[in-house]
Amino acid sequence: MRQRRLIAGATAFGLITGAGVLTLPAAQADGPSVLLNEDFEDGSFTPLTLNGGSALSVIDADGDKALLVQGRANDYDGIRTPAGLLQAGGAYTFSAQVRLSAAAGTTTSARFLVEPAYTWVGNTTVSADAWTTVTGTFNAPAGADPATLRAYLGTGDLGAPYDYLIDDIVITGTAAPGDGGAWQPTPDPAFVPGGAANPTATPVTAARGTGNAVALTFDDGPNPGETAAVLDLLRDKGITATFCIIGQNVEAAGGADLLRRIVAEGHTLCNHGTSYDDMGPWTQSQVEADLKENLRIIRRAAGDPTLEVPYFRAPNGSWGATGDVAAALGMQPLGLGNVIFDWDGNDLSEATLIANLRRAFTPGAVVLAHDGGGDRSNTVRAVTTVVGEKLAEGWTFTLPGGGAAPAPVAVTSGFETGTDGWTARGDGVTVATSSDARTGSGSLLVTNRTQPWHGAALDVTAGLPVGVAVEVSVWARLTPGQAPASLKVSVQRNNGGGSAYDGVAGAGATVSADGWTQLKGTYTLGAAADSAQVYVEGPVGLDFLLDDFSLAPFAEKPIQTDVPGLKDVLGADGIEHVGVAIDARETVGTAADLVRRHFNAFTPENAGKPESVQPVEGQFAFTQLDQLLDFADANDVQVYGHVLAWHSQTPAWFFKDGARELTNSPADQALLKARMKAHIKGIADHIDARYPEGNSPIWAWDVVNEVIADGDTANPHDMRDSRWFQILGEGFVDEAFRLADRYFPEAALFINDYNTEMPEKRADYLDLIRALKARGVPIDGVGHQAHVDVARPVQWLEDSIEAVEALDPALLQAITELDVNASTENQGADVSGAPADPYSPAFEDDADAAAEVGYYYRDLFAMLREHSASVESVTFWGISNARTWLRTWPMARPWEQPLPFDDELQATPAYWGIVDPSRLPARPADVLPPRIADQTDIAAVSNGASGAKVAYTLPSAIDTLDGVVPLVCAPASGTRFPVGTTMVTCTATDEAGNTRTSSFDIVVTRKQAGKR
Repeated sequence: MRQRRLIAGATAFGLITGAGVLTLPAAQADGPSVLLNEDFEDGSFTPLTLNGGSALSVIDADGDKALLVQGRANDYDGIRTPAGLLQAGGAYTFSAQVRLSAAAGTTTSARFLVEPAYTWVGNTTVSADAWTTVTGTFNAPAGADPATLRAYLGTGDLGAPYDYLIDDIVITGTAAPGDGGAWQPTPDPAFVPGGAANPTATPVTAARGTGNAVALTFDDGPNPGETAAVLDLLRDKGITATFCIIGQNVEAAGGADLLRRIVAEGHTLCNHGTSYDDMGPWTQSQVEADLKENLRIIRRAAGDPTLEVPYFRAPNGSWGATGDVAAALGMQPLGLGNVIFDWDGNDLSEATLIANLRRAFTPGAVVLAHDGGGDRSNTVRAVTTVVGEKLAEGWTFTLPGGGAAPAPVAVTSGFETGTDGWTARGDGVTVATSSDARTGSGSLLVTNRTQPWHGAALDVTAGLPVGVAVEVSVWARLTPGQAPASLKVSVQRNNGGGSAYDGVAGAGATVSADGWTQLKGTYTLGAAADSAQVYVEGPVGLDFLLDDFSLAPFAEKPIQTDVPGLKDVLGADGIEHVGVAIDARETVGTAADLVRRHFNAFTPENAGKPESVQPVEGQFAFTQLDQLLDFADANDVQVYGHVLAWHSQTPAWFFKDGARELTNSPADQALLKARMKAHIKGIADHIDARYPEGNSPIWAWDVVNEVIADGDTANPHDMRDSRWFQILGEGFVDEAFRLADRYFPEAALFINDYNTEMPEKRADYLDLIRALKARGVPIDGVGHQAHVDVARPVQWLEDSIEAVEALDPALLQAITELDVNASTENQGADVSGAPADPYSPAFEDDADAAAEVGYYYRDLFAMLREHSASVESVTFWGISNARTWLRTWPMARPWEQPLPFDDELQATPAYWGIVDPSRLPARPADVLPPRIADQTDIAAVSNGASGAKVAYTLPSAIDTLDGVVPLVCAPASGTRFPVGTTMVTCTATDEAGNTRTSSFDIVVTRKQAGKR
């Protein structure tokens, strides 16, 4: 104990995130209780556990005991709390004493981190000179998983491994209001869960797969006679089954050998208790003790202390509390399914059991037979007969639902003997084998493509288990005579009547006819899909060859836990919502860890767009959106909805009456308004039904998106001539906001657009917003997409933010789709347009490009922090550089590094530009020319043939390093311009000598005679 020698340290740092449920007696729920108090005076650090690779020992220090952490090499090296200590909805205070075991004057930082979101709590400077208190508070969200909610002590880097001391660790907490706490297992740091993926307390009774598939299960073994015979049969037939194991039978003569054979031959294990005792009336603690003991028996016999036993089946089908306990211990309860009544007291004749087993074989059934518990020889005979029959009929054998995640099936295609299952994607497309091969003698030729998404596709449903990262690779080559062009690999996943389309991260490249190019990337299926196919796509009309395709598991690198969360850093600076665009891929695995660690909000990248939500009139498809909302609910993350009305990714039926295109007639306007209402109301009705108490995580909506054109139009405010505008005029924006306000009264309602930092588009955007305000339209906020590049001046975006602040200080502002490209071109973000191709990298060296992007983020966020009073939210458009849309749009751009995390989800210079610019690498040489704002053409009228003097305002010219730079335009302002069109060329040069030119026209017309 060293309570008298404390030095005041940290206050709370960060706060909301994480997971857990506090198990407290009801009488204690109103006040905090001491959950853990460890002073190491007994020479032990139990129940704390080792975290990382350092060595732990209790030593004498300053007159009493302390824990020495030796060889700390990583942030997480030290100690960790046991599973189940922290609970969902709980409020906690952490405290510990820390002192470095190092030279006098040495300092670093220490803090608690709470998994799985790795939330920093109580970040504090600690030293070798005295004991420092590290303390802070943490609120766990409701609905989180206590098994993954664990805290550890993290420490800062000193450049080499070092030692430090810990003492007086105290954790106090209270349960969520009114929550007595759900039952949780006894904290046991040595316990290894059963291995089921997301087990539930409800017993599963259906098999995996579709059609004539069953899950064959055997209870009460292992039994030396019958189990061996069953294993012989299964081996000979090439099928696998699930065996529900009783511990006392494993410990009987021959039992351990049979268990090892079951495991060695690829069968799945199920915990059936240590004995035949009925667990139905048992307490949770009794069940817990028995199931843990049986796991110990099974694993000891198998010689594998972490062996997966992903299922549990209650003896005699008597469940009681067993389902809850099994799920909490990592085992999926397995229902009886279709039984064959092969236990004592029934007719156990061979003929009867054969008849019973035939009846039990129904598509998708779990079938239960016994290989132990008595003489089961007739069961073995019945299984032998019926399994043989069913195999001949084409039945397949699979696992029960739930349980362990299925291993991905490696998929390869060499096209040596045919198309290997690849099919044409799109009407008229042809796929055929070709002798022009990269390896071997065959490849796949794809021709007659008339849409970008046309190509060749392969069903890979079996190769994409949920949450398992896979690497996808295929080699491509264009047919002779074609210019180089970009190809990419994508995945279509079908679920609930709707389809989603995902790019395979990194699998895009420029391909030529001169040689083979590899398209290689990674993909993770985020949620269960009815089916999934991989396909290769590219520009219309392109013919290409494919060869040497493979899809195989990929080991992901863990996220960094020794860097602060973006949401914590920016939240402390006043930016409330720190978000990221995601789809289902980011709700599982390492990407989900990164979301939980760094973000407190997200935007559905595609799942909320009109074509995803209502692909056919009146047929709403919410599966994709619900998958994301499930993730938001489980992790206490808010959602920025995107998007209710947009010109792109909106089905054509919105704007048609049958085959007829709608016009601006009153009848057609009424029809389109009704469709807009039905669409917005349909989404709202679904959200209201899902959240009847009004606790939806959706805090904001993009009501309309990209309504301003990039150049001059004949429409008011230079509005985009979209189908919405053509039919309803400017009023479609008003209508969308009024409907959104009616059906989403609690959400903040935003208008959103790209290039809002460009001076001319800024003026049009503000004009429209000013008009909406004047008409009383219920607009709450203004979105700036901020798809920018390293040469686009931050000052222009600040000018736009300040202009909105001046227009109405009450308007919220959001950076909605942030990324920073490093290309020489930036054609904006109009995915429906035709931007310039090719782009090219602004830097020869990728490391230089990454560094410059980091400096851009430094300057950008320094500006945003100055405007945190109005900037409510910042959303990054993608979880990582591998997932950025810029890598494949409008062509392959592998050099792009526009986001804070790299292809492996590690921090980039962009991250450090936001969090700690002192850690940026040296800035590269200045190779970026200044940026000159676009200038529209100027019209003038001459009274005579000599032309007219025209004065014009010089456009803005800014360099990212040098600021405002001189601009020279010729002919100069005030020059007499002749009748006709004269090009004005403007030139800006920065201090490094980089030069940019831009131009605009002055058009002089002669006044007609007799006109005044």
